Amino acid sequence: RKKAIMSNSSTTTTSSLSTVMVIKQHLQGLLNNPDTINDALVVESIKDALKRLNEIDMDKDLLGQSQIGFAVRGFKSHANAVVEGAARALLRKWRRVVDAEESSLHVVCTGRAAQALQKFRERLRELERDGKPKPDMVAYKELRRAWTPFPRHHGELEGVPIGVKLEGRGEAAILGIHQNILSGIDAVKDEACYAVCLSGGYADDHDNGTDDGTVIYTGSGGQKGKHQVTDQVENNANLSLITSVDTADPIRLLRRTENGKVGFYYEGLYRCTDYTYEESVEGPKVYKFTLVPIPGKSRHSTTVQDAGVKVSGTGSPSRKRIASKMLRKQEREERKPRR
Repeated sequence: RKKAIMSNSSTTTTSSLSTVMVIKQHLQGLLNNPDTINDALVVESIKDALKRLNEIDMDKDLLGQSQIGFAVRGFKSHANAVVEGAARALLRKWRRVVDAEESSLHVVCTGRAAQALQKFRERLRELERDGKPKPDMVAYKELRRAWTPFPRHHGELEGVPIGVKLEGRGEAAILGIHQNILSGIDAVKDEACYAVCLSGGYADDHDNGTDDGTVIYTGSGGQKGKHQVTDQVENNANLSLITSVDTADPIRLLRRTENGKVGFYYEGLYRCTDYTYEESVEGPKVYKFTLVPIPGKSRHSTTVQDAGVKVSGTGSPSRKRIASKMLRKQEREERKPRR
């Protein structure tokens, strides 16, 4: 059975690589004809290619083998704003995928946080074996008094490093990162927001449009069946983020993995600097909160180049050497004359 699973995985990877390589060759062909790069039909072809790439579950290996980042980077300054935006968004998305996979290999909880995580996972497995409904919520409820940090506070958590990968919302709750398993906003009445979770639940969320890592986070409420059907109101969750603008208290950010695999990454600390109340893409009004990463306290600290995709660096000499080597390779590729 294990051999069959590995075979299916290998087949999927090979199929994805073949698809990406076909798209890459198409994009490179368009780049090699600058005289037609802005023609209407060509622009539509580029948009379609970028859209198809966005729908593929990329991982570090696939990005490295295909070197697709180099082709997409050629459209970062395209005259068409939609093409430019789509290319930049893809590169930022892939940057996070590579960064997450690299950092998760070495980032683990320590001390009491590691013990809490182990206790939670053990209890979760027991509940799952017994067929209990909502086992993550049950395990958290049973263990939180003994293991979740108290009293609650904003900012960093002892033993919980930035970039740690978690298997689910229950693990984030037991560690104290985000204690509201069922909501995107971790809020307590009349207090500033403690944490938010980016999981793709709102169409108006935007977390890859700027180089500095700024997130536009949609407020809570007004949805039915994942569609915005009514205006959002000043509920406790939205008020907590509004309060955060005034208090400048740090907000922990949790993000769902972007390569189709189950899990979340702890992204670090952000500040809510502003908000608006405006029409959503589906019509009803929503709150949009601007979350800015705190320098040195989030995964948006330093960047290097890897396979055409920016990724966060650790600052270690070995990583710096690798980054420099990749950057020189990229520069050589970009200086090659187009045929």
